Amino acid sequence: MLGISLALITLWPANLPDAYRVTAAKGPYFLCDDRVVMDRWNAERFVVPLGRHPDNPLIEREFPWEGTGPHMGGSILRDPEDGLFKMWYTVWNREAYYNKLPFSYNVCYAESEDGIAWRRPPLGVFDYEGSTENNCIKLGVDKTQNIDVCLNPDPDRWPGKFLAIHNQKGGVFVSSSEDGKTFTPVFSEPAITYHSDTHNNFVFDEVGDQWFLYCRPRAWAGNHRRRVAMKQSTDLEHWTHETTILVPTETEKPEFYGMTVFRRGDLFFGALQIYDRSTGFMHAELAWSGDGVHWNQLPTHPAWVERGAEGAWDHGMSMIADAPVIVDDEMRFYYGGFPLPHDTKEENVCAIGLMTAERDRLVGLRAANPDEPGMVLTRPIDARGKRLTVNAVVHGEIRAELRYGNNKVVDGFSFDDCDSLSESGFANEITWGGKSIGAVEEPEVHILFQLTNADLYTFDLN
Repeated sequence: MLGISLALITLWPANLPDAYRVTAAKGPYFLCDDRVVMDRWNAERFVVPLGRHPDNPLIEREFPWEGTGPHMGGSILRDPEDGLFKMWYTVWNREAYYNKLPFSYNVCYAESEDGIAWRRPPLGVFDYEGSTENNCIKLGVDKTQNIDVCLNPDPDRWPGKFLAIHNQKGGVFVSSSEDGKTFTPVFSEPAITYHSDTHNNFVFDEVGDQWFLYCRPRAWAGNHRRRVAMKQSTDLEHWTHETTILVPTETEKPEFYGMTVFRRGDLFFGALQIYDRSTGFMHAELAWSGDGVHWNQLPTHPAWVERGAEGAWDHGMSMIADAPVIVDDEMRFYYGGFPLPHDTKEENVCAIGLMTAERDRLVGLRAANPDEPGMVLTRPIDARGKRLTVNAVVHGEIRAELRYGNNKVVDGFSFDDCDSLSESGFANEITWGGKSIGAVEEPEVHILFQLTNADLYTFDLN
């Protein structure tokens, strides 16, 4: 069975079996994670749809080499050295594509000081109709499609400041770059040896010291490969065989166009692209995973990345980039929007916009029946010497008590002893008569949260 070898921290006694204790290796601890929550009563999970920025779209077609317009299919990150927001986005030239000309797909570069107002500097590296005065990067010999860029997590092992994977003739290749403008293949052989026609993306798991690459499968049962598959590697050169990991169930639309994946704390989050062939529309649902292999969703399948209203620039399809950029307590998800459905014969002029979420408020827990509190019980942890903080939106109150042994309440840490938390915040501490959770003497306790008109997203022990 595929999985991650988690580096456990000392939040529990060492003699407990892994299936029983909290097995997330680092906080914040998301309340949707079954490795963190052991039981709940009258508590339901919910997904918070992303909100649209009022200035959308932020980047529209401006130059002839942008073809039908910027349609994302790329990455955005904030460079820790110069503080700039940097974006790599895909463009498609309709005429070149249907006439089988080179670089019908290409990748362009943009940058910004604030992530809202973007400029497209001429890079001087790609020849477009006899001129290099354009913002196209230099990569590939016949096309560069759906690039995925990340900061190199270990420059001693891989070259370059930036690492990237991209669709190119012959498959999906790994490349590197020092300046983000000119990329060089790291290996001669591709990571994927077949055409994976989606936004392939890779994620480094620092806990397991390995890479996950999310793509389309090489074999499929129906008349299209629109499923989500995955490959793993420890060195970016040698990859496991692709394994299909997400297949629509009886209650879902029959095609998953792809999934972009990012990490928060010790959890993987994915924007699963739901494609309805009967209409051509596409939106995304939120999925999450503890190991990057086995994924969870709400059974009601609420939309997370919603399409725009009828007539809007993003009414046909909305697809976010690979990972959010965190700015203070805001998560910024840049996305490509299309006004028309996927299979339209008309010119589908696309653009790039911004959706946002409050920090780590993606999926949470609240009372299913608001007339009584929701109860959430964690797996056992060692909380001695720690502070308990929560990320929550509180309209009523949150209380907590500590349990040990045969569901006994720890003296001095009951609901009655708890100082009621009545304010929203990203890291509000829960105390008992002014005492932090670290004052508990029991080496193994469960935290039982009581939610009264409150939404709880994460907790942390620090």
